[in-house]
Amino acid sequence: MLEITVKGQPVEAKFNFRALFRANKLYSSAEGANDGASSIWLAFVTDDDMALFKALRVLLPKSYTDDDIMDALDKAEEDGKSQELFKEVEQELHESGFFKHAAQRWLNLTEKYGKALTDKKNKTAEEKIQEAATKDTLDAMKKSLS
Repeated sequence: MLEITVKGQPVEAKFNFRALFRANKLYSSAEGANDGASSIWLAFVTDDDMALFKALRVLLPKSYTDDDIMDALDKAEEDGKSQELFKEVEQELHESGFFKHAAQRWLNLTEKYGKALTDKKNKTAEEKIQEAATKDTLDAMKKSLS
């Protein structure tokens, strides 16, 4: 289990079902989409600047505010430990069956419905860029799941 220091106190954190529920509630792309957990996984895969914040938001109890989380992240950066924290949280994420399943579900749906873009003839320049970005993201997601 991961231990994160917030407000000077260690807090145990785990990507369990509670975290999955909160991720889907806070970060889903639409109501009922239940893709918030996969969006956190994807944020780590794509090195999104908000990945660590989003992960901590769902890992920590609701009693911790956004400011508490930002303070913890700033402290980790000041101590030269932000990359270490990122890697620890990412490792915990990869050990979660709940989040891994969510990421796999996202991958399957994106591959299935992304075919409409890849199969299209006479693509615009923007569509070609979008296709390349989607392919790169899918490849990175597959690698992270293996």
